[in-house]
Amino acid sequence: MGKKKSKKTELKPWCWYCEREFEDEKVLIQHQKAKHFKCHICAKRLNTAGGMVIHVAQVHKENIKAVPNAFPGRDTPDIEIFGSLGIPEEDVQDYEQRMREKLGEPVAKKPKQHNGSAGGYSNAGNGGGMHSVDLDPEQLKQQLEQHR
Repeated sequence: MGKKKSKKTELKPWCWYCEREFEDEKVLIQHQKAKHFKCHICAKRLNTAGGMVIHVAQVHKENIKAVPNAFPGRDTPDIEIFGSLGIPEEDVQDYEQRMREKLGEPVAKKPKQHNGSAGGYSNAGNGGGMHSVDLDPEQLKQQLEQHR
């Protein structure tokens, strides 16, 4: 007998700014350039929100604080997104969970994150890599001394 195939449906590319789905990545990028990364003054289409902010500042001497046509909370130009690249992992997981629930597929529960190690951070579960943690200057000095 053959191996059972997974019933997981491949999710379509989607826009982080407005959560619209697309048939493929190229169409998603065209959408982002037309709806979210387009200069409101000269209609130039840029590749990223950051590129649009720089363009408007340098060419038109104006400041942009929000990405146009984006949901509240997702309108920051500080996150560098191009197509599906750069979407925060937490938002990807949340979106996938909501879409799988909508499709009636079984959804795995999110693992709980524990912060039990000394020093205010843990490398468990992230492949031994580093991640950002807010430390006060005294904690930072202590960690530096321990490292030496």
